[in-house]
Amino acid sequence: MVVLGILQGVTGVLLQQFYHPMPSQDAAYASVQYMVSVPIWDFVRNLHYWGAQLIFVLVILHMIRVYVSAAYKKPRELLWVSGMALIVLSWLLLFSGTVLRWDQEAVEALGHNLELSSFAGPLAYWFSPSFAPDVPILVRLNSAHVTILPLLALAFVSLHVYLIRTQGVSSPSNQNAVPEKKVPFSTHVVKMVEYGLLAAGLVAILSLAIQAPLSSVGNTAIEVSKPDWYMLWIYSIENYLSLAAVPYILTPALILMLIVPALDRSPETDPRRRKLMMALLIVAVVAFAALTISGALTPPKSHLG
Repeated sequence: MVVLGILQGVTGVLLQQFYHPMPSQDAAYASVQYMVSVPIWDFVRNLHYWGAQLIFVLVILHMIRVYVSAAYKKPRELLWVSGMALIVLSWLLLFSGTVLRWDQEAVEALGHNLELSSFAGPLAYWFSPSFAPDVPILVRLNSAHVTILPLLALAFVSLHVYLIRTQGVSSPSNQNAVPEKKVPFSTHVVKMVEYGLLAAGLVAILSLAIQAPLSSVGNTAIEVSKPDWYMLWIYSIENYLSLAAVPYILTPALILMLIVPALDRSPETDPRRRKLMMALLIVAVVAFAALTISGALTPPKSHLG
């Protein structure tokens, strides 16, 4: 993922040279259209899009592996917390990148989140237009996407790597487990680079084969699109309950995920003997898949008040 992160940084810097972060006169959308019209920048944009998608998938899969192997147990609780922070930051980077396109999906995504911010009160003050009334929120989101969020991600990746370096990468051992052979940290670095180059190759293939999405210019007066795949499960919650219900579901879910090390304090790491924790994981995965499929199959609906 480090290699993919570097790829995201390089492609992001290149794209920023042509991006105009102003919603007035649809300047932001027009600047993205220009990138799409020039083959080399279109390819760079595709690399940036598919790189972000793959990073998010890999972060999720990695955290599932850590959960199954119970590698969050003492003394690696902080590793789990930093990993959770990276999941949230990856999601925020995906979301903010979507809004920067300023197409119909972007405008609707921003509308949903502005309305959600009204339920969060002071916690979402930065995201509200009243925080800086003279500065368009698209400008502030662009600033977050290219500076604030990458800096936070870099800090947590550095912390994560440092903790791996000092605490090791294997799970705590059971009493009856066979001790694992210790290998130098440099060996893991070499493997990370090798896998990262393979992932970058996959991103390049996807970028050549599948165009990054860009719909028509955004119109705030209508609601006719659906979000990208990683948001479809939330979209389904809006369909079944309401937009107002989303923070009351997401907040407890995130808190439960964050305190997993505190909930599972036994020394046992074998997933076959951690039936309750495995059952919770299965329920979460099934719920995510079911809600995502439901969101994909359901026609677009209006949720904004």
